Amino acid sequence: MNMPVRRLLATAVVASLASGFSTASLAAKTLRMSSQWTETTAGAQVDKWWAKEIEARTNGEIRIKIFWEGVLGKAKENLALIQNGSIDLAAMSPGYFPAELPFHSAPNSIPMAMARVEQATELMERLLTEVPEFDEEAKRNGMKALFFHHLNPYLLVCKEPVSGVDDMRGKKVRTWGKDMPRMVQAAGGVAVTLSLPELYEGLGRGTVDCIPFSVDLMVNYKIYEVARHVHDITLWEGPTNAVWIARGVWEGLTPEQQKVIREVSFEAAYRDRDQVVAAGGKAIGELKAKGVQFHDFPDAEKKRWKDANPDFFGDFIEEQKGVGRGEAAMKTIEIWREVVGG
Repeated sequence: MNMPVRRLLATAVVASLASGFSTASLAAKTLRMSSQWTETTAGAQVDKWWAKEIEARTNGEIRIKIFWEGVLGKAKENLALIQNGSIDLAAMSPGYFPAELPFHSAPNSIPMAMARVEQATELMERLLTEVPEFDEEAKRNGMKALFFHHLNPYLLVCKEPVSGVDDMRGKKVRTWGKDMPRMVQAAGGVAVTLSLPELYEGLGRGTVDCIPFSVDLMVNYKIYEVARHVHDITLWEGPTNAVWIARGVWEGLTPEQQKVIREVSFEAAYRDRDQVVAAGGKAIGELKAKGVQFHDFPDAEKKRWKDANPDFFGDFIEEQKGVGRGEAAMKTIEIWREVVGG
């Protein structure tokens, strides 16, 4: 074989290989995901499993790279980032965006309206399948919700012990959204908006006296170093951050890829629920070993605080009636009451 022919064949082989590599690289998608959480939480471990499982089940066609603790953007920046295409996915709490995501924000922020982790799973499954407004709301914001994470009950965690509603008067308490501040104000407290990364410093510097927080997150964020009193009153319980995907990215996936992501996301929600509950049980012993004290909050005082709260359900319905979505709001609250039994 003469030299020109060899060169021609070699060029053809290289071109063929390059073409194959190009096709493979085009078929694989690497999606960037911004998470508001630290990598040590139970939910973060589920997100890692979820991303790895999607890559495996799509044979490497979909790869998800997660950036933790707001590296790509702060919690309140994630909605804009996903809308302008800076990120493909976000693990973010809808409660930070009550104006844009009022339906998703309600379970994420209405206080004293749920008691157990399992209720959050059932509630979101039913709302996402029985109330079309949830998907329409996400679509209006350029997103699709894939699954919701869970949190253990957010108990009252303070620097100093409290014994009832009267002791809350003047206390500065961390809140989010539009309903949690009203709950704090109903007890005579002062609502202070802080994001997750600000909690440790906020307690240490006296920006806040108390925070609603779960026992496992107290361990993850080392809150026990700056607040050592936990009270058995649940200020909030419900679904926390969802994993959202940009609508354009979702619609650009093949039906087979979408099916895989839906299946893995469904499994992830239940895995997350179980791991969160387990983490809560383990954390109580760890906190006690570190000198954290657990206090009773009398039942009469719990009722007194709850009775002082505004009618959060009624207000939600009235607000949505004002924008033509009252029927969906009433259906949301009807399902909610069925799930929590009240």
